[in-house]
Amino acid sequence: MNALPRSSIVKGRSLRFENATTFQGYPLRYPLHEVKSCSYSVTVSKIGDYVHASFLIKANLILIDAVDGALFEQPLELDEDCDLLEEMDEEGEGYLVTGSVIDLDDLALRIIVSSFPIKVTRPEGRLPKSGTGYRVLSEEDKAKEKETSSNPSFDKLKDF
Repeated sequence: MNALPRSSIVKGRSLRFENATTFQGYPLRYPLHEVKSCSYSVTVSKIGDYVHASFLIKANLILIDAVDGALFEQPLELDEDCDLLEEMDEEGEGYLVTGSVIDLDDLALRIIVSSFPIKVTRPEGRLPKSGTGYRVLSEEDKAKEKETSSNPSFDKLKDF
């Protein structure tokens, strides 16, 4: 836990912290399966009545694919500015952090998880590459297969 006492944040002065972690002991949420490595730097300052944090996060993550549940590795770089609120404001923007201590590790993990889309999939395509998994038919072979087709539902498919 990288803890920052709220009382140490003074208006007009910025505090900078750096940390490397794998978030051991923190609960991971979908789509995050594992954090192989993560380093972040954060600058915290007080603006008006609230605390502002600027995170620069670099991580190597293991994510769960939403389509087939397979695990895949994903590098991540985030540059995130956020407000740390003691109670939810009218806009509902920022992160709710109550109490006298701000847990920067927990906040970094929340920023990472919130950066993912609702449905996470592997970046590489699912279609076969370089001719594997499909075949090319000549016009004569195509005509033969149409003649010998025994499934009427396939006969109604459009040619493409």
